[in-house]
Amino acid sequence: MASIRFIYNHSPGKLEEFITKLQSVGTPDKITTGYPKSIGFGSSHARSFPAVLKYAGLLDSSGQPTEAYKKGLRAGPAGRALVAKALMLSYKPIFDTYSDANSHSDSDLVTFVKSHSDLDEEKAALVVRTFKTLCKFGDFSGAQPTVSNDSESSSRDPEDSASGEKHQRRQSENSNSSGAVVINVNIALSVDATSDAAVYDAFFAAMAKHLKDLMNGGS
Repeated sequence: MASIRFIYNHSPGKLEEFITKLQSVGTPDKITTGYPKSIGFGSSHARSFPAVLKYAGLLDSSGQPTEAYKKGLRAGPAGRALVAKALMLSYKPIFDTYSDANSHSDSDLVTFVKSHSDLDEEKAALVVRTFKTLCKFGDFSGAQPTVSNDSESSSRDPEDSASGEKHQRRQSENSNSSGAVVINVNIALSVDATSDAAVYDAFFAAMAKHLKDLMNGGS
């Protein structure tokens, strides 16, 4: 089985504080290993925060903020879906197995990490804690793919679509030529099952009479 490179930090709690702080300070041109110290995070573990952000897709390989950082992380609630999409791409193997990985049980995720890497239990748990920390900044419900009307239309049978378009054009032409509004009324009626044909004859005769009255304006 191919090994996957995962990333983890020994201080997930401080990582969360750091990312929260990034939402309130100005966006730097680059975030390097020394940047965390400049905004109050001077521990040795904080030096690896930028590497975590690169892995998550919030920074590019040179440390420059990506769109997911600028329009996602920095955009408040409106940008959380963009952060989620970046994480779903960065952690694709996990999401391919657990579509709800952001809220899935830690034990299952730890097992997945261990089975796809050479990390031991402790480090695999840190991978999951780091991942779950990042997930707190994403809105995964908004990042889920949805079927749009365009997609639904393209999946319909071409003949059905063409027929529908012709029907719409006929309605439009009728409306434009007469100046009247076309109204379609669907009526659902039911009759108790019976073997007496006279019942059905009387029913349809009565229905025809009332429909004729409606078409004549009730006269």
